[in-house]
Amino acid sequence: MRRGRFGQLRQDRDLRPAGHLGGADDHRPAHPARRPKAPTFALPPDITTDFRGFTSSDPKQQAILTDARYAATAVLEFEAKIYTKETPNFKRFWTGEHGAEFADSIIAQGKDGSVITGSYPYYNPVVKPFSNGNVSVRYCEDQRKAYAKDSKTGTVTVTTPSLSDFRLWTLLMMKSPSGDWTVYHHSWVQGAKQCQVA
Repeated sequence: MRRGRFGQLRQDRDLRPAGHLGGADDHRPAHPARRPKAPTFALPPDITTDFRGFTSSDPKQQAILTDARYAATAVLEFEAKIYTKETPNFKRFWTGEHGAEFADSIIAQGKDGSVITGSYPYYNPVVKPFSNGNVSVRYCEDQRKAYAKDSKTGTVTVTTPSLSDFRLWTLLMMKSPSGDWTVYHHSWVQGAKQCQVA
Protein backbone atom coordinates (compact mmCIF):
# COMPACT_ATOMS: atom_id res chain seq x y z
CA MET A 1 0.00 0.00 0.00
CA ARG A 2 1.31 3.44 -0.84
CA ARG A 3 1.74 6.15 1.74
CA GLY A 4 -1.42 7.35 3.44
CA ARG A 5 -3.32 10.30 2.08
CA PHE A 6 -3.93 13.27 4.30
CA GLY A 7 -6.68 14.57 2.06
CA GLN A 8 -9.64 12.95 3.78
CA LEU A 9 -12.10 15.65 4.79
CA ARG A 10 -14.34 15.56 7.81
CA GLN A 11 -17.79 14.29 6.99
CA ASP A 12 -19.56 16.49 9.55
CA ARG A 13 -18.94 19.64 7.50
CA ASP A 14 -21.45 21.29 5.21
CA LEU A 15 -21.51 19.21 2.03
CA ARG A 16 -23.17 21.84 -0.13
CA PRO A 17 -21.07 23.40 -2.88
CA ALA A 18 -19.42 26.72 -2.10
CA GLY A 19 -21.78 29.56 -2.88
CA HIS A 20 -24.91 27.44 -2.49
CA LEU A 21 -27.63 29.40 -0.72
CA GLY A 22 -30.26 26.69 -0.46
CA GLY A 23 -33.63 26.52 -2.13
CA ALA A 24 -34.40 25.62 -5.70
CA ASP A 25 -31.87 27.96 -7.35
CA ASP A 26 -28.53 26.18 -7.60
CA HIS A 27 -26.98 28.83 -9.89
CA ARG A 28 -26.70 26.54 -12.89
CA PRO A 29 -26.69 27.86 -16.46
CA ALA A 30 -30.05 27.75 -18.17
CA HIS A 31 -28.67 25.54 -20.94
CA PRO A 32 -26.29 22.63 -20.42
CA ALA A 33 -22.74 23.29 -21.58
CA ARG A 34 -21.14 21.16 -24.26
CA ARG A 35 -18.77 18.46 -23.08
CA PRO A 36 -15.26 19.89 -22.72
CA LYS A 37 -12.25 18.34 -24.40
CA ALA A 38 -11.00 15.19 -22.66
CA PRO A 39 -7.89 15.77 -20.53
CA THR A 40 -4.49 14.25 -21.27
CA PHE A 41 -2.67 12.71 -18.30
CA ALA A 42 1.10 12.39 -17.94
CA LEU A 43 1.36 9.23 -15.84
CA PRO A 44 4.81 7.65 -15.55
CA PRO A 45 5.19 4.21 -17.16
CA ASP A 46 5.47 2.55 -13.74
CA ILE A 47 1.88 3.53 -12.87
CA THR A 48 -1.06 1.63 -14.37
CA THR A 49 -4.79 2.11 -13.91
CA ASP A 50 -7.76 -0.18 -14.47
CA PHE A 51 -11.29 1.25 -14.29
CA ARG A 52 -13.87 -1.52 -14.19
CA GLY A 53 -17.57 -0.79 -14.61
CA PHE A 54 -17.21 2.92 -15.34
CA THR A 55 -19.62 2.67 -18.26
CA SER A 56 -23.33 3.31 -18.67
CA SER A 57 -25.88 3.34 -21.48
CA ASP A 58 -27.32 6.54 -20.02
CA PRO A 59 -25.45 9.57 -21.47
CA LYS A 60 -25.68 11.68 -18.30
CA GLN A 61 -24.49 8.86 -16.06
CA GLN A 62 -21.70 8.07 -18.51
CA ALA A 63 -20.53 11.69 -18.37
CA ILE A 64 -20.49 11.54 -14.56
CA LEU A 65 -18.58 8.24 -14.49
CA THR A 66 -16.10 9.51 -17.07
CA ASP A 67 -15.36 12.62 -15.03
CA ALA A 68 -15.10 10.58 -11.82
CA ARG A 69 -12.48 8.49 -13.62
CA TYR A 70 -10.68 11.65 -14.69
CA ALA A 71 -10.78 12.94 -11.10
CA ALA A 72 -9.24 9.71 -9.77
CA THR A 73 -6.55 9.77 -12.45
CA ALA A 74 -5.80 13.43 -11.70
CA VAL A 75 -4.96 12.44 -8.12
CA LEU A 76 -2.53 9.76 -9.31
CA GLU A 77 -0.90 12.19 -11.73
CA PHE A 78 -0.50 14.72 -8.89
CA GLU A 79 1.03 12.11 -6.55
CA ALA A 80 3.35 10.64 -9.21
CA LYS A 81 5.79 13.59 -9.15
CA ILE A 82 6.84 16.30 -6.73
CA TYR A 83 4.79 19.45 -7.28
CA THR A 84 4.64 22.80 -5.50
CA LYS A 85 1.21 23.69 -6.86
CA GLU A 86 -1.87 22.01 -8.28
CA THR A 87 -1.59 20.31 -11.65
CA PRO A 88 -3.96 21.61 -14.35
CA ASN A 89 -5.90 18.33 -14.38
CA PHE A 90 -6.29 18.28 -10.59
CA LYS A 91 -7.44 21.90 -10.57
CA ARG A 92 -9.94 21.11 -13.32
CA PHE A 93 -11.67 18.23 -11.50
CA TRP A 94 -11.17 19.05 -7.78
CA THR A 95 -12.67 22.42 -7.04
CA GLY A 96 -13.45 24.87 -4.27
CA GLU A 97 -12.12 24.97 -0.73
CA HIS A 98 -12.05 21.19 -0.38
CA GLY A 99 -10.13 20.77 -3.60
CA ALA A 100 -7.57 23.32 -2.41
CA GLU A 101 -7.22 21.51 0.94
CA PHE A 102 -6.70 18.19 -0.80
CA ALA A 103 -4.09 19.73 -3.09
CA ASP A 104 -2.22 21.18 -0.11
CA SER A 105 -2.18 17.76 1.57
CA ILE A 106 -0.74 16.08 -1.54
CA ILE A 107 1.95 18.75 -1.86
CA ALA A 108 2.81 18.38 1.85
CA GLN A 109 3.11 14.60 1.71
CA GLY A 110 5.53 14.89 -1.21
CA LYS A 111 7.94 17.18 0.62
CA ASP A 112 9.94 14.16 1.82
CA GLY A 113 10.54 13.19 -1.81
CA SER A 114 8.00 10.38 -1.79
CA VAL A 115 5.91 9.68 -4.88
CA ILE A 116 3.71 6.77 -5.95
CA THR A 117 4.19 3.76 -8.18
CA GLY A 118 2.35 0.54 -8.97
CA SER A 119 -1.09 -0.61 -10.06
CA TYR A 120 -4.40 1.10 -9.28
CA PRO A 121 -7.63 -0.80 -10.01
CA TYR A 122 -10.93 1.03 -9.47
CA TYR A 123 -14.25 -0.80 -9.52
CA ASN A 124 -17.91 -1.06 -8.43
CA PRO A 125 -18.89 2.57 -9.13
CA VAL A 126 -22.35 3.67 -7.98
CA VAL A 127 -23.88 7.01 -8.99
CA LYS A 128 -26.72 8.45 -6.90
CA PRO A 129 -28.57 11.79 -6.88
CA PHE A 130 -27.40 13.96 -3.99
CA SER A 131 -29.01 17.42 -3.90
CA ASN A 132 -29.95 20.22 -6.26
CA GLY A 133 -28.84 18.31 -9.32
CA ASN A 134 -25.56 17.21 -7.77
CA VAL A 135 -24.54 13.56 -7.43
CA SER A 136 -22.49 11.23 -5.29
CA VAL A 137 -20.16 8.72 -6.90
CA ARG A 138 -18.93 5.84 -4.74
CA TYR A 139 -16.30 3.38 -5.91
CA CYS A 140 -13.59 1.03 -4.64
CA GLU A 141 -9.82 1.20 -5.00
CA ASP A 142 -7.38 -1.70 -4.59
CA GLN A 143 -3.92 -0.60 -3.40
CA ARG A 144 -2.38 -4.05 -2.86
CA LYS A 145 0.11 -3.36 -5.64
CA ALA A 146 0.37 0.39 -5.04
CA TYR A 147 3.51 1.60 -3.31
CA ALA A 148 5.52 4.62 -2.22
CA LYS A 149 8.74 5.37 -4.08
CA ASP A 150 11.67 7.63 -3.23
CA SER A 151 11.80 10.06 -6.15
CA LYS A 152 15.56 10.57 -5.76
CA THR A 153 16.80 6.98 -5.35
CA GLY A 154 13.96 5.10 -7.06
CA THR A 155 13.64 2.83 -4.02
CA VAL A 156 10.16 1.31 -3.75
CA THR A 157 8.68 0.51 -0.33
CA VAL A 158 6.89 -2.80 -0.86
CA THR A 159 4.25 -3.69 1.74
CA THR A 160 2.38 -6.89 2.59
CA PRO A 161 -1.18 -6.92 1.15
CA SER A 162 -3.93 -6.59 3.74
CA LEU A 163 -7.50 -5.39 4.23
CA SER A 164 -6.18 -1.85 4.71
CA ASP A 165 -5.27 -1.78 1.01
CA PHE A 166 -8.95 -1.57 0.03
CA ARG A 167 -10.51 1.87 0.01
CA LEU A 168 -14.04 3.07 -0.54
CA TRP A 169 -14.19 6.53 -2.07
CA THR A 170 -17.17 8.88 -2.11
CA LEU A 171 -17.07 11.90 -4.40
CA LEU A 172 -19.70 14.61 -4.30
CA MET A 173 -19.86 16.12 -7.76
CA MET A 174 -21.54 19.09 -9.39
CA LYS A 175 -21.68 20.17 -13.01
CA SER A 176 -19.50 23.19 -13.65
CA PRO A 177 -20.37 25.99 -16.09
CA SER A 178 -17.73 24.53 -18.43
CA GLY A 179 -19.65 21.22 -18.59
CA ASP A 180 -17.33 19.09 -16.44
CA TRP A 181 -18.60 17.15 -13.43
CA THR A 182 -16.22 18.33 -10.69
CA VAL A 183 -15.57 17.12 -7.14
CA TYR A 184 -16.50 19.65 -4.46
CA HIS A 185 -16.19 17.26 -1.50
CA HIS A 186 -14.79 13.79 -0.95
CA SER A 187 -14.16 11.17 1.70
CA TRP A 188 -12.66 7.71 1.79
CA VAL A 189 -12.68 4.70 4.10
CA GLN A 190 -9.52 2.63 4.49
CA GLY A 191 -9.92 -1.09 5.12
CA ALA A 192 -13.34 -1.22 3.45
CA LYS A 193 -14.56 -4.83 3.60
CA GLN A 194 -17.15 -4.21 0.88
CA CYS A 195 -14.26 -3.47 -1.50
CA GLN A 196 -12.19 -6.54 -0.67
CA VAL A 197 -11.54 -8.86 -3.61
CA ALA A 198 -9.42 -11.97 -4.01
